[in-house]
Parts: sequence; structure tokens; C-alpha cells
Amino acid sequence: MQVTHPQEPFMNLPTEDVFVAVNDMGVQSGHGYVMYQYQPSVYPDKPVNIFFTMDCLPEAEYLLFGALVARARQMRNANPGEGARLYTSVTPGDARKMNFYLHNGLTIGNTEDLVRLQIPVDAGPDLFNCTIIQLPLNTQQEQSNFLERLRLNGLNYITPQYLQLLQSSPCFLGLGILYGQNLVGELIIAGQGTTAELAAMYIAPEFQRRGLGKKLLQRALVIVGSEGITEVRARIMSASQPQVRLMQSFQSELIDQTMLFPCLDV
Repeated sequence: MQVTHPQEPFMNLPTEDVFVAVNDMGVQSGHGYVMYQYQPSVYPDKPVNIFFTMDCLPEAEYLLFGALVARARQMRNANPGEGARLYTSVTPGDARKMNFYLHNGLTIGNTEDLVRLQIPVDAGPDLFNCTIIQLPLNTQQEQSNFLERLRLNGLNYITPQYLQLLQSSPCFLGLGILYGQNLVGELIIAGQGTTAELAAMYIAPEFQRRGLGKKLLQRALVIVGSEGITEVRARIMSASQPQVRLMQSFQSELIDQTMLFPCLDV
């Protein structure tokens, strides 16, 4: 059994971040990859987060896992003075994979939690020098600009197709918050019936810790509440104290843990 790199990029990742396990007969037994992410606004204590995943037969797990960890340690050296973690995702029901990671030194230090937010009665007073606006998302250019702003703020999972799906929902709301003349934060909420979900939200790093995120979300909840939504949900990472604090300010209630993220400090 040996581990090699593919000949061509995989999922737009460079070949040095992708590994293929091949047995002695030359038959592929699995593959895996690592993705570097720098997220100081989400995880101030450990801003370097390196996600890995592997899909392989049991006999290739240890060799492939070792190669992925080695590559992750190389990647984290780009920010030697900052906290870093290597992590992966496991569904709560996958006991075999979870036991493998725990046996190899990972711990369950993070989960994706689904929470229910309390909808406030009113949005309260406006913040000084701040204006909340409806996002223009009608043209392809406006949508592309929005997606680029999300990407620059670490939200890569909103694709053009996903955005169009959200916009087709019976309930869709896109809001932004201006600080002076600068657009410093945005969010989108989508749903149907009486239930909606916070699909994406960010506040630019240099404008955080000023109450802007709370004000933006508060206004959004009041708007969707006036349109018949009685339950708004959000998915947050339990290890992200900024996300946890924001949700707690709306008396959030845990509904479910939808994903486990075993991690290893590197």
C-alpha cells in the first residue's frame, strides 16, 4: 500500500493537497484531501483551521490519515505564531469512523448545532451612523458581487445555484448594514410556511464587537416575523464563541446536533 498525489487537480485543489491510496496491485483504495482556512472572526483563539476528509477502505485509513496530518502540519507553518487545528466532519451515527479518529488522538471539540431563535417584538433603536438596507440581488452582476463579498468574509458555501434556490423560497430576505457609507455586514434568511433559517451572515472583521451583527439580525427577525414566520433557525459551530454569544442574545434553544467535528491541535 502506498500514498501518492493525483496527476491533475481535484475539486480545484492543488495536487499537493490531495492524496490517493493505492494497494500493491495498483488498485486505488481511497483518497483524501486537506483545505486551509484562516478564520480569525469565527475562531479568535485558533484562527488557522485545516479541514480534511478521506474516503477509503479500512486497510488504507492509517496510511492516508498519516499523509493528511503531515501535509496539515506543513500548511500550518504559514502562521507559526497562531493557534491551529486540524478537523474533519462525522455524522453523529457513524460510530466506526468516530472511533477511528478518537483512537488517533482527535477529540470532539466542535459540533454543528441547530438552534431556534426567539423573534423579538421590535428592532429597537437604530445604532449611531448605521443604516440597514435591503440587498439588491436582482441582476446576475448584483448576485456575483454579493457572492464575492461572502467569499472574502469566509463564506464559501453559498454558490450561485444555492443562492438562486434560496431566492426562490416563499420567504427570502437579504439585508445589509452600512456604517457611514461602507457596507460592513450582510445576511440572508430563507424559508417557507412559518419556518425560516439564517442561511448566511457576516460582519467585516474591522467592524466586529460593535453590536452591528446583533442589530442586523434583530431587524431581520422582526421583518420575517411580520411576514408570518414564527420560527427562525440557525446553524452555528459550538466552538465559535462569537457565534454562540450572538445566538444567546436571542435566547437561542438547541434543537439538534447535525454534525460532529473531531479535531486535533497542530
